[in-house]
Amino acid sequence: MESTRRGVVSDHPQAMRSLYCVVVIATVCIQLLMLTFVGSCEAREFKQAAEGSFEKEIKLEAYTDNSTNTPMHGPAVKSFQVSDGSWVDCVPVEQQIAAHHPALKDHIIRMETSASSLLNLPKSRRESELHPQCFGREYGGCPEGSIPVQRMSTDPNNPRQKKHRRKQQSPRTRTKHSNTTDPADPSAELPHQYAVVEGAPTLVGGYRGGGATFSVNGPVIADPSYEFSLSQLWIVAGIDSSNINTAEVGWQVYPAQHPSDKPRAPHLFVYWTSDDYQNTGCYNLGCSGFVQIDNTWVLGGAFSPYTTLAEHSKVEYEVTIYVVFDPNIPGWVLVIDNTVVGYWPSKIYNTLRTAADSVQFGGEIAPATIPTDTAMGSGAFASKGYPTAAYQRNVFYFDSAGKAFDADILVWAVTNPDCYTLLIEEKAPRKDWASFFFFGGPGGLNPACVS
Repeated sequence: MESTRRGVVSDHPQAMRSLYCVVVIATVCIQLLMLTFVGSCEAREFKQAAEGSFEKEIKLEAYTDNSTNTPMHGPAVKSFQVSDGSWVDCVPVEQQIAAHHPALKDHIIRMETSASSLLNLPKSRRESELHPQCFGREYGGCPEGSIPVQRMSTDPNNPRQKKHRRKQQSPRTRTKHSNTTDPADPSAELPHQYAVVEGAPTLVGGYRGGGATFSVNGPVIADPSYEFSLSQLWIVAGIDSSNINTAEVGWQVYPAQHPSDKPRAPHLFVYWTSDDYQNTGCYNLGCSGFVQIDNTWVLGGAFSPYTTLAEHSKVEYEVTIYVVFDPNIPGWVLVIDNTVVGYWPSKIYNTLRTAADSVQFGGEIAPATIPTDTAMGSGAFASKGYPTAAYQRNVFYFDSAGKAFDADILVWAVTNPDCYTLLIEEKAPRKDWASFFFFGGPGGLNPACVS
């Protein structure tokens, strides 16, 4: 029988070669099909997003509840409870609260922006490719055609967003404030504390954005009922007038805004104002303004994991954030870890419509008392360096032509160096660091921090 099998093969060499070719071709086709199937998930999502902006225009549609005239998001198509205790509602992208802004009536949502061509900028280092936010890691994201909106209440039956009314202060005006309160008004908000850098000299034609890779830290908050600590990027215009406009983004530890989460958990935030923090603007999607297009990132959502001061010997957790002006919207596009999250339309601004006067980076705290034991950054002074102190690395700007360049020249300012510091060094601790700085401090835990 064995010789017969060999005889069959030797008697029909052409048939065997044909059979072999068929098997090889079939194998290759199956492999190509598998590769196409595996890769088609990302490719299909990208294609649908691109087609959506051309074949089917998506227009903002203000949702109105007949029982109230309060601006709000449309009804959720699906809701999730995240492990940190928060709730996320998936709202139709066209019915997000931005539709209520008077300047955005009939606004066509740009589901694809020119920022997509910049998605090869340096990425943050992570131990895994898992989403750095709890919601994205646990659920993957909202259904297609919807965006995640974090509820401002832990009650699953109360999904409405409430506007956050606390004013922030422009970092450029930080040196104009004294560390005292008005005796006639003891309830007046104390001046915020800053440790910031900005580019110098000012670019001719202004800035078109900027970005950096942030360490993600969990600083101690002394008064969880009021205080916050953050690391952020400011896009600022109107500095030399009384009409400051900003687009702001970063991480923030703010227990009063996230009472269900751990008191040191950092949360992603965006903020904006078009009248020097007087009557316009808010955090995240708490009012009409910012237009979100991504279905995985939660504005106000928690970062997990993050680094506390006690854990500084372990790996630093990072996130890369940048903002760039897109003239096709027109507006300021937010990109986080190479994902276009959304944009601030130019129409909501007056001095920040096409260019910024300044792009600033650094830390800020809102104190309840002066001094306060609330920490900035990791809680370590900047001189502790890597990996103990908080940092922003690979700091860069977009010039008036929209080209990115390293921030080789940085000027810095600190409101109270006995409480919080900032340090710019020449020698980078790692090869993948370009322009960088360390910042932070323990606040009142340092005996010299007295005012």
